[in-house]
Amino acid sequence: MITVKGKYLYKNNKRFFYLADTCWGAFTSVSMPDWKYYLNMRKHEGFNAIQINILRQYDSTPPIDGREPFPITYNEDGTYQYDYTQFNDAYFDNAEMMLAEMMKRNMLPVLVLLWGNFVPNTWMNDPHGFQANTSKPQTISFDRVKPYITYVVKRFKKFNPIYFVSGDVGFDKNEQQNPEIEEKYYQEVIDAAKSIDPNGIYTFHINGESSTLPDNLARKASFFGYQSGHGPSGEEAAEKIPKKLRKESYQGPIMDVEPCYEGMTQFGVLPTHRFSAYDVRRTAWKAVLSGADAGLGYGAFGIWPWNDNYRKGQKVTGFLKPYDWRKCLNFRGAKDLAFLKESVLQYGADGLKPIALENKEVYAAENEKYVLIYNPVANPVDLSELKVKDSSCRIIDLNTLRMLEGTICNSTVSMEPVIEDELIVIEK
Repeated sequence: MITVKGKYLYKNNKRFFYLADTCWGAFTSVSMPDWKYYLNMRKHEGFNAIQINILRQYDSTPPIDGREPFPITYNEDGTYQYDYTQFNDAYFDNAEMMLAEMMKRNMLPVLVLLWGNFVPNTWMNDPHGFQANTSKPQTISFDRVKPYITYVVKRFKKFNPIYFVSGDVGFDKNEQQNPEIEEKYYQEVIDAAKSIDPNGIYTFHINGESSTLPDNLARKASFFGYQSGHGPSGEEAAEKIPKKLRKESYQGPIMDVEPCYEGMTQFGVLPTHRFSAYDVRRTAWKAVLSGADAGLGYGAFGIWPWNDNYRKGQKVTGFLKPYDWRKCLNFRGAKDLAFLKESVLQYGADGLKPIALENKEVYAAENEKYVLIYNPVANPVDLSELKVKDSSCRIIDLNTLRMLEGTICNSTVSMEPVIEDELIVIEK
């Protein structure tokens, strides 16, 4: 069972670095044979958690026939309606079997209780927003929230999940959303869930580049989960949000549960650009060395919506077509974040403290034994402000994972033949 102590998560009294793959559409869209294969692959790579939406992910590919959480009625325009007063027990039976497979592999379920599209006045339901024409179910009425949450938490609490109370919801007041309504709904969600599973671990999945969480909700969260997201300033948000939280004296674990998805289109940028493994690495290392070192989420554009090119009825999701989920299992970024996890546990298991350097392109953190430096471009690194001694150091080429012998001369780390980014490890 996972516990929270100070800035980190623990399992059996040992530091647990949360590394979650994102498979929002698992319960609706993944067959059991594919699920077992997928879990085996992610387990082998070093993932220890999977992020799943309990309900149907509206912007994912269509579900397997009959795989709906409630009785459903389809409209001619493609929209659909749920009967929230009844539960499809077969759907939740299958979800339990899928979670049991995770338990066999010692993997942690991370379950979204109520995605934002089910709540009125969120940006997903903005009639003028970019998701306005996406087929979604009608929102759940407030009086049905507690019965639904009670039902699912009673069923799933035996798996000791982490609960994402919300899904992609922001609490900033703007023309696209009404945070008062959202706060009311999610207060009901977390109160209902905690009445059934008072010892559970709870956090919020808020929208991209946001750190706003109402005080009455923040007090009930076990840690702070944010998403740096997929916009042009997402990489900047990855490091700014944890720095802001620590400056505000937040003492709990912080993690970027949704950095940029590998293979997904970057929002608001021309020419069109798909995020690469290098993009994912840069964002993740910046987050971790800026104070969000309790863990990370990862996503591949084809797995989170579970795009299966061999299944009829698949649709284009987002601005570009997603890759087939099988191809996504070969994406490089997953292996890079697994290496990041192992590096943090090797050099920073007892914790890391961010270091503010004058060179704003370089990110660093330290503990009593090591200084870790992420250099996104392999240039010499001036460390004179740290007063490090001339010595050797370890340089890891993060593209090839080659271990190189580096030198510190006149307080400057040498430049080695690294094409993209590098991790510099200095032993004190």
